[in-house]
Amino acid sequence: MKKKTIRGAILSLILTLGLSTAAFADGMGNMDMAKGTEKSVSGIKAALTFNKDNKVKTGKNDVMITLHDNNDKEIEKATVNISAEMDKSSDMGGMNMDKSKPIEVTLENSEKGQYMGNINFTDKGKWTVTATATVNGEKKDIKFDVDVANGGPNWVVIGGFIGIVSLIIIVAAVKKKQSSK
Repeated sequence: MKKKTIRGAILSLILTLGLSTAAFADGMGNMDMAKGTEKSVSGIKAALTFNKDNKVKTGKNDVMITLHDNNDKEIEKATVNISAEMDKSSDMGGMNMDKSKPIEVTLENSEKGQYMGNINFTDKGKWTVTATATVNGEKKDIKFDVDVANGGPNWVVIGGFIGIVSLIIIVAAVKKKQSSK
């Protein structure tokens, strides 16, 4: 009876940790974007938004540019590219050669003047993101200043895996001790 109770508790714990970790990781890819930074250039209003919480970190980030004209109507048939370049003052004396090359991304039109994609920031610090929107054959450059924080590891996911592995090790040790008696 005692063995069945222990097995049931362990199985429940493994399932709970595993499913909660998977659910948390899945929710991170949601493109429900927050309100971003807005700029106006030559009759175009642009809003730059990152991730669902608008926090920019090193590594892969969801990015969205929303375009409107002066009448606040969505601009739906544009070509939008972004390039990101690390601010020269954040370059720490020019020690990292990768920072000299800008990151370039072509965004896809999703709906209602929204252009989405992913950008992978290599380092933390100040970056200049330039959105180049081609509307009716005219190119317009819109510059945004972005502060990129250190992404770091996802401790919730790592903690879930560590918990599951620890539980498996404990169960194996208890079973080994019981079988040796």
